[in-house]
Amino acid sequence: AEYMGEERTTKRPKTFSMPGKLGGKLTSSEDPWPSPAKVIKRNALDLGINQALVALPFQDPALEVMGLLRVLHAIATHWHCLYPCMLPHPALLATDFHCPKLFTKLSRQLHDPFVIATGNLPSWLAQVTTSCPFLFPFDCRQLLLYATAFDRERALMRLQSESQDGGATANDHVGPRVDKVKKIVSRENLLHQAEQIFIDMGNPKAILDISFENEVGTGLGPTLEFYALVSKDLQRSELNLWRGESIQVPNTTGAGVEECITYVHAPSGLFPAPVPRTMKLGPLTRLKQKFRFLGRFLAKALLDFRLLDMSFSVSFYRWLLGEQESFCLADVQHVDVVLHRSLLDLSQMVATKQMLDEQPDSRGGLPLQEALAELSDRVDDLGLNFVLPGYPQIELCKDGKDKDVTIHNLQDYLKLSVHWILYEGVKRQIEALKEGFQTVLPLSHLATFQAQELEDLLCGGKSGYEWDAKSLAESFRPDHGYTSSSQAVRHLSEILCEYSREEQRRFLQFVTGSPRLPIGGFRALNPLLTVVKKSYEAPDNPDDYLPSVMTCVNYLKLPDYSSKHVMREKLRLAAQEGLLSFHLS
Repeated sequence: AEYMGEERTTKRPKTFSMPGKLGGKLTSSEDPWPSPAKVIKRNALDLGINQALVALPFQDPALEVMGLLRVLHAIATHWHCLYPCMLPHPALLATDFHCPKLFTKLSRQLHDPFVIATGNLPSWLAQVTTSCPFLFPFDCRQLLLYATAFDRERALMRLQSESQDGGATANDHVGPRVDKVKKIVSRENLLHQAEQIFIDMGNPKAILDISFENEVGTGLGPTLEFYALVSKDLQRSELNLWRGESIQVPNTTGAGVEECITYVHAPSGLFPAPVPRTMKLGPLTRLKQKFRFLGRFLAKALLDFRLLDMSFSVSFYRWLLGEQESFCLADVQHVDVVLHRSLLDLSQMVATKQMLDEQPDSRGGLPLQEALAELSDRVDDLGLNFVLPGYPQIELCKDGKDKDVTIHNLQDYLKLSVHWILYEGVKRQIEALKEGFQTVLPLSHLATFQAQELEDLLCGGKSGYEWDAKSLAESFRPDHGYTSSSQAVRHLSEILCEYSREEQRRFLQFVTGSPRLPIGGFRALNPLLTVVKKSYEAPDNPDDYLPSVMTCVNYLKLPDYSSKHVMREKLRLAAQEGLLSFHLS
C-alpha cells in the first residue's frame, strides 16, 4: 500500500493471507500493478541529509559539530545524486572523517576485560558510534559490535583470543564458557541437513560445533569447512535463488565420485533472482524458506565468528541496512554490469528526447521532427516489450508482453525495470531473509556499518589478492625444528606467492578449514599459522612424506624437503587429496 497508494475496501474479494509481516495476498493478479508514477523514490542524498538533521538523542556541547559532520558526510557520500547518470563514488576518503582521539578512547574501553565482563561501557560509546559511525575505522566498530551486540561470554572469549600471544592456545587460559551444540553430519545432501540443524536448534545463541560422519576430526576445522561447504551449496543453479550465469564446476563427492555441479556465477556479487507477481504458493513458500534459512545462516556465522564462502552484491547489503528506498539506476551496476550499461544507453535516449523537446523547430539545420523520428526508430528497432530484461516471464505492468516500448514510454520502461530488478521482484525473498536473521541477531546491530563493509564483516578478506614472501614469512610462527631463517620456511613463502587464486583457496581450506582469510590476512589468524618440522624415522626420506595439518589450531607439519620443487608438488597433492576428509595423519 505504501508504494501503490491503494486503499483496501470491503468490496474486494477475499484472498488468502499468510500470517506475519511477510504475509500478503497470494492472488497477486488482483493487486494493483506498480505504475511508473508510484515507483519514484527519494534519492540517497535527500535521505542522508534528512537523517543527518534529525536531533541527536542526547545532550553534549559537541552536538552542533557532530550535526555538521553528519551533513558533510552525507554530502561527500551521495553528492553524485545531484548529477544525472553519474556513477556513485565518495568525494572524500573514509579516513578523512576518522577521529584518532575518539578511536583511542574507544579502543582502550573495548580492550578492558573488567569493563566487558561487567558490561559497564560508557554511555557515550553507543551514542557517538550510532550517531556518527564514520568517525571510527572499521576494525574499531567491529570490536564494538562484538562487545555490545553479542552476549558477555562471547565478548570475553573474543577479547581473550585477541589478547593471546602467538605461543598461546585456547587451552592455556581459563576463559568464559559458552554453550555448544554438537552435530554430526554427512557430506551427502549437506544443505538439507544444515536447514534441519538450524530448525532444531533450541538455543540460537549456542555455538554450533560440527563433525563429519566416519571422520575423526572435531572442533574448529570441520566447523569452518561446514560453513564453507554450505555456502557453496547455496550457490547451486538448481535452487534458482540468484541471478547470474550458470557455470559447471568439477566436484568430488564425499564418496570420491567425480561429478559436475552447476553454480551461479555473479561477478558483481550474489543478488536474488526476481520472481513474478503471479508465482504459485508452493514454489514461493519453498523459495522463502530457503532465504529464511540463509538469514539464520548469515547471523549464526556472524555470531560464532565464522566466515562464509560467498560474495554478495552491494545492493544486497543495502537491503539489509534498510536503504532500498533510495535505489536508482546506478545501483543496477552492483547487480548486473552488462544490464546496467544497456539501461544507461536507454537513459541517454530519454535525455536526448527531453533535450529535443526543449529545442526550437530546428537543430543545426535538421528539422526537429526528423530528429525525433530518427530517435524513435532506434528505440523501435530494439523490439522491446514491457517485460523484465532477461526474464521474459516477468511482466513489468499488466499485459506487458503485449505492450511495445516506444520513445514516448521509454522512461516508464526504465523506471519499472529498475524497480523490478532491485525491489519488486526480490522484496519477498529479502524480507524472508531478514526475518530469519532477526531470529538470531537483531539487524539493527549492523547499522554502524556501510554496505561495502558488510562483505568484510561476514565473508572476511577477498580471495585472490597478492601474497608477498616477506609479509607471509612475518605471519608464520616457525617452531619445533624450524626458525624464520630455515630454508623450508623460505621455500614455503615463495611457493605460496606463486599460487593462483584457486590454489590459494585450496591451501587455505586445507590448513584452516576455510577457503578465506579474515580481515588482516594471515596476521589475523588466531592462532597464527604455526609451521613445524614433521618428524620421521632415521632411515626414511622426508621426500616420501606428505605435509599434514591440525586445522583447529592452524598447525602445519611440513617435512624438510630436499628442494623447492618437491615441496611444491607435495603441498599440491596434500591440499588436493586432503580437502574432503578429517582423519589421523
